[in-house]
Amino acid sequence: MKNILIIGIGRAGKTTLSRMLKKKFKTSNLIHSDTLKWAMIRAQNKEAYYRAHVDKQKEFEHSEYFQKTLLEFFNACISDDNQYGYILESGQLHPKLVHEMIHFENTIVVCLGLGDLSVEEIVELCIQHDTEEDWTFGLSKDYIKQHAIDWHSKNEMLKKECPKYGIKYYDTSKNREEVLKELMNWLELEISKDSGI
Repeated sequence: MKNILIIGIGRAGKTTLSRMLKKKFKTSNLIHSDTLKWAMIRAQNKEAYYRAHVDKQKEFEHSEYFQKTLLEFFNACISDDNQYGYILESGQLHPKLVHEMIHFENTIVVCLGLGDLSVEEIVELCIQHDTEEDWTFGLSKDYIKQHAIDWHSKNEMLKKECPKYGIKYYDTSKNREEVLKELMNWLELEISKDSGI
């Protein structure tokens, strides 16, 4: 079965899409990049430090070291002749590194972004979709805005870079549920074609 790599920015629907795929393809292995991030942090006994210093946590997870480690891990998982497939969702990966390290013939790569939203609109969207599981939960608008500036910048980069590296960019900012449903239908079709389901 084909593997699926979902990249993009926060609140664009990466986790939602990965869960939809897992629900449909129950035997697939679902990996959240945050799980590996916290495993690496805990292995260094630095969880308390990174929880208290969110900026340092973001710096670590967006470092080339973490991105390459994540992609090496994913490649190791999918290198076996595995009939079940893997789904990886990550908000940290840069399209150029994905292009360099992932074999597109056995992995479908998609990017979820927020189209042309302004920083202020990203803050509102973040608050709208916030859950207790999210690190932004309960934080002030001003604090979220500091990070939304980075998200906006990353979103602009993804819109520009994804097409250069053969990665489809999907704007989920306006009709998120509809876009995810259409994307899910397309992914099901692609996986079915590949695996003969």
